[in-house]
Amino acid sequence: MKPEAGNQKVQTYQRGLEGLEVTDTRISLIDGVKSRLIYRGYPVDELAENCSFEEVTYLILHGNLPNQQEYSQWKDELREWRIPPKEAFDSLSIIPSNAHPLAQYRTMLTIAACHIPEAGRSDMQAQWRRPARILSWSAALAAGAIRHLNSQAPLPPKDDLDFSANFLWQALEREVSPEEKSAFEASLIVQAEHGLHAAAFAALIVISTGADLGSAVLAGMGALSGVRHGGANQLAYEDISKFECAEEARVWARKQLDEGYRFPGYGHRVYKCPDPRVAVLESHAKNLLASKGMEDRWEIYSAVRAEIEGALSPKGIYANVDSITGLIYAPLGLPVSSFPIPFCLAIETGWMAHCLEYLPHGAMIEPGAVYLTSS
Repeated sequence: MKPEAGNQKVQTYQRGLEGLEVTDTRISLIDGVKSRLIYRGYPVDELAENCSFEEVTYLILHGNLPNQQEYSQWKDELREWRIPPKEAFDSLSIIPSNAHPLAQYRTMLTIAACHIPEAGRSDMQAQWRRPARILSWSAALAAGAIRHLNSQAPLPPKDDLDFSANFLWQALEREVSPEEKSAFEASLIVQAEHGLHAAAFAALIVISTGADLGSAVLAGMGALSGVRHGGANQLAYEDISKFECAEEARVWARKQLDEGYRFPGYGHRVYKCPDPRVAVLESHAKNLLASKGMEDRWEIYSAVRAEIEGALSPKGIYANVDSITGLIYAPLGLPVSSFPIPFCLAIETGWMAHCLEYLPHGAMIEPGAVYLTSS
């Protein structure tokens, strides 16, 4: 695929730096007009249908889908790092039980990062040895944080399971069905990269200082903890889970529309059209809910979505990916408060790819500010 030539332009931007382009990238294209998301030249729907999460992480990080030898080596490297330092799990004993699971996850990864080999090195060779370690340690720690919600101890990995199935085993203590694994893996793939959103930019700022890749990921996790950024999938599911039927939810949605409520999981800074990630996950969510006898959740979601999009789509507001991932995580048995964790686990891949892409030629990011005198 031949990349399109960029157009030089005078940049303008709005509050929150909306519209500002800070670097070039070959990692992904987010087309908010034509409803496209492309990783390294591949449409995300094709990747979700035909590839494993391991293949997609390799693509995002390295720029190409792996051949058989590269794929085997990458999977072996991911398996090698499935057991984080024990001290990271031990930290759960001193974390308040009411702390958000994402905060527990971040704290454990901070402890683990202190044990990462070559911690003092920030040269490119050392940085490139870190993605597999971070991804695999993160998966085990994320699963541990989820189990801690129910006062359960972390589980060891199973070497015969791939990344997605092993994460679900460590989180749920059961081996999932092919349908469950396929739905969960699709949710990871469509959320694995999404440009320089706030968390990715936070990671980029940190890596530009000469920090290690683990520190950059932790910065992204800190940004993702903000209620405006990383928790919308939890809030969106909580909105629809309080209703027993579609009509009750429809009445609520109409009332909320009249009152100007900002629905979590709807609208997006970039997409002014249907979010392509939603289309990928629709059949997975609908089928998985039906297999668990939870068809009413899909009917309620569809009713609320129809009301919101019917009223707001002329303004470019549609369901985004956060509206639907909870409809996959809930029937799997993941606690609602843990829903931001799989999102974080997936999108760490994109953060690391942007950091590694930026490092060879990127300067330290230090924007200025205009000083205003007091009036």
